[in-house]
Amino acid sequence: MEEKGVMGGFYRVSDWVMRLAYVNLLWIFFTLIGGIIFGVMPATVAVFAVTRKWIMDKDEEVPVFKLFWKSYRSDFLRSNLLGLFLLFGGGILYLYHANLDVLPTQLQGIFKVIFYSVVIIFGMTVTFLFPVFVHFNVNVKQYMKNAFLVGLSFPHYAILMLFITSVSIVVFQYVPVLFIFFGVSVNAILLMKIAYAAFYKIALKQNEKIEEEYNDKSEQISV
Repeated sequence: MEEKGVMGGFYRVSDWVMRLAYVNLLWIFFTLIGGIIFGVMPATVAVFAVTRKWIMDKDEEVPVFKLFWKSYRSDFLRSNLLGLFLLFGGGILYLYHANLDVLPTQLQGIFKVIFYSVVIIFGMTVTFLFPVFVHFNVNVKQYMKNAFLVGLSFPHYAILMLFITSVSIVVFQYVPVLFIFFGVSVNAILLMKIAYAAFYKIALKQNEKIEEEYNDKSEQISV
């Protein structure tokens, strides 16, 4: 029986703290199992898979370890391929920024505007990338495209997600011990919750479009 009142609230908060800490420790463990370089992407994807399940199933019991391991194992190659795309994109942006000073002074301002515009778009895409990865079943190229389109369609969500990530980075820099227990899991559930709201709105629009097309066809047939 679920407790109510103050004790019920304390129980729910304690339960979520334990859940998030457990998933974050799994992330650390499986990142190390993958040799860090090859483990960080599938472990991060697995965290988002678990948090997505929590959000979708709400109060239902979720087999955390089983789901985490299943996602880690099945998405190991795809997630690392996605990591290569991110590394490649980040590397290009780094080289671009590092060579801005080589340009003539009169051109630096223009190219800086271009650079920061691309960085913002890249950041908006990355914030939606992991939620898109665990929510849709498409190829790696399509993941990048979908994350980009969702980010542009919901820029206010993307900005909020970037803000949350930035704040968490600052907090964990000042209190690094918190990263061990909540560094990835807290970010994952917050970003997943925001992204899921965007996915829900997209699904509603698609259903409305399908319904409109169906009604149009029905009218044509009746005529």
